[in-house]
Amino acid sequence: MRRHTPSLSCLLAFEASARHLSFTRAADDLCVTQGAVSKLIKALEDELGTLLFVREGKKLSLTPAADAYLRRVQPLLLKLEAASVEIKAGGRSSGRLNLAVLPSIAAKWLMPRYSDFSTRHPDIILNLTTHLSPFNFHMEDIDAAIHFGLANSWVGAEMDFLLQDAVVPICSPGFLQRYGPFDDPRKLLDYTFLHLASRTNSWQFWFDSLGIKTERILSGPVFEHYLMIIQVVTAGLGIGLAPFFLVADDIAQGRLAVPFHHMASEELAYYLVYPAEKSEYRPLSAFRAWLAEELVTTQQAIEAFRAAAPVRDPRTALSPDPVDDA
Repeated sequence: MRRHTPSLSCLLAFEASARHLSFTRAADDLCVTQGAVSKLIKALEDELGTLLFVREGKKLSLTPAADAYLRRVQPLLLKLEAASVEIKAGGRSSGRLNLAVLPSIAAKWLMPRYSDFSTRHPDIILNLTTHLSPFNFHMEDIDAAIHFGLANSWVGAEMDFLLQDAVVPICSPGFLQRYGPFDDPRKLLDYTFLHLASRTNSWQFWFDSLGIKTERILSGPVFEHYLMIIQVVTAGLGIGLAPFFLVADDIAQGRLAVPFHHMASEELAYYLVYPAEKSEYRPLSAFRAWLAEELVTTQQAIEAFRAAAPVRDPRTALSPDPVDDA
C-alpha cells in the first residue's frame, strides 16, 4: 500500500530545505547535521527518480519538479503536524478550528473579542492565520475563512453573510483640528487620499454616493490592507476610507476622527466561507453561533452611526452659494 510513499524523514528534510533553500538551515531546523540532510535529499531523489535541487555556486534552487512537489507535500505535512498537536491536547479539547482572516479584521475586530470566544468555548482550540488572497480549502489546512467579496463568489463553498461593506472617511483628530471643519466634502479634495490596493476606486465611489462628480483622478499612496491605512491616518499623514466596524472603537475613544459624516455601502460584503462538508463540524458550528451574536452589536453601531448623519441633499446642500446680483 505504501510502497510509493517516501519516508517521513526524507519529506521533512525536503520541506525544510525547500523552505530555506539551504541544507545547513534545514539541518538546524531538524536538529541534525548538514550531511544527514544531504543524504536524505539524495535518498528522496533516488526514490522519486528526479532531481530536486540545483546548486549554482553557493545558491540552492528548486527544480520545476521539486517546486510542484513542494506545493503538494507541504500542506500534508502541516495537516500531520496539526493532527499531532490536537491529539496531544487529549480530553481537554473537543476539536480545533483553523480560521483564515483578513489581517485588518483579525487585528481590529476579531482579536479584541478572542478571549470571549475562548472563555465561552474553552474546549475548542481556535487557530488564526491571515490571508489576503483566495485559497483552496483542500490544499491548505483551513476549516473556514472570513473574506470579502460578492455573494456566491466562492465556488464550491458555503457563505454566511456577516456585514455589508460600509466605509467612512477617517483622519486624525489633529488633522481635523488643523485643516477642518469639512462642512463640504469637496474640501477633502485639497488633501492626500490614501487608497486600498484591492479597491482603488473606493474614494470615487464615496464621492459618487454624495452626488459629487470629481473632475480629477483621486491619486495618492496605495496600501495593501486597511490596517496600514489606519496607522498612516493616525499619524496625521492623510485621509483614508475604512469600514466603520473596523474603526468604531478608535472613533469612540478619540484616536480617529470622521472629517465628513457620510457612510457609503457597495454591493460587496464580508462573509464566513467554509466547505459544505464542514457545516456540521462542531467547532465551526460553535464559532458561527458566537459570531452571529457578536455581529448584532456591531450592526447596531453601524446603524447608529448612519442614523446620526445629518440629512443632506447633494443638489442643494453641496451646491455653491448663490450669487447676490442685487
